[in-house]
Amino acid sequence: MKRGKLKLSIQRVVLAAVATLLLAVATPVAAQQKNSSGLSISPTRVELSLKPGEADKIDITLKNVTEGDITARPYVNDFESDNATGNPRIIVDTSKKSSTSIRDYVAGLDDVPLKAGETKHVTVFVQMPASIPPGGYFGIIRYLAIPGGSNAPQNGEVALSASVSTLVLIEVPGNIKQQVQLTNVLAYRGDSSGVFFTSPPDHVGVELKNFGNGFAKPFGRVVVKNMSGKEVYSYEVNNITPRANILPNSTRIFKDEIKNVKSPGRYTILASISYGNGSDVLVYKKAVWYIPFWMLIIILLILALLVAGIWIAYRRYRGVSRPSRKRR
Repeated sequence: MKRGKLKLSIQRVVLAAVATLLLAVATPVAAQQKNSSGLSISPTRVELSLKPGEADKIDITLKNVTEGDITARPYVNDFESDNATGNPRIIVDTSKKSSTSIRDYVAGLDDVPLKAGETKHVTVFVQMPASIPPGGYFGIIRYLAIPGGSNAPQNGEVALSASVSTLVLIEVPGNIKQQVQLTNVLAYRGDSSGVFFTSPPDHVGVELKNFGNGFAKPFGRVVVKNMSGKEVYSYEVNNITPRANILPNSTRIFKDEIKNVKSPGRYTILASISYGNGSDVLVYKKAVWYIPFWMLIIILLILALLVAGIWIAYRRYRGVSRPSRKRR
């Protein structure tokens, strides 16, 4: 009886220790959730055309989308293209400065206190130098959400902060060099590109490189044809308002969905792309094959049978043509 009571006491001690440990682990998580913060911003992209010496303003709307007070702290960062999707890659190292940077041309950036659910409108000013050469200049105006008041992080607590951004693209008119090259056309199945597919390709990517000093806004048409030369699908490239840009000296792949690639065989993808005033048309043709796995197996079996048949015929031919030896 005493042994049973001792066993029960040990179990209670173990359970209490486990409960204490779980509580200790859960407490910092709850604190992090409590101190999380977030923002929304609009617009997400601004395009301006400013002559040397001209100035303009950018109206930005910020909203605190959390249940606690925050301060929106502003930054201006350079960014570069990822040379694929066109998504900006922020350069956080402020010691590095791009030749296309707008960091020195932006003013009026102040901390913006926001109560829970509050929306505020702020104005940021842009002043281009009188001596700035023509071309494209760009950067990101970024606001970092910092918890404040009773939600400010205490000792040992970690705040989950979020930042939101407005892309700013400024073109200084003048001797703008327009030069775009159509470098490739890619067929995809999901995220994988190739030439031979055992499942129908579902996307086409048009790869373009901007060698100019301004922003390129390509447009054009992609046509997909089957082995008979019949058009099975077509679409307009960069068919959005406003059109997406290719940054100076960068590459971008415009990836779009395609349909109606159903029958096995060879397909031809023809891309016809223009830019600027549309006077130049870039053309690229790409052939891809759709061969289902079951058909690939059949083809391999047929090839194997053909090779075996040729080998057997060759052996028989050698056996017939070989002269017999005479007995002495």
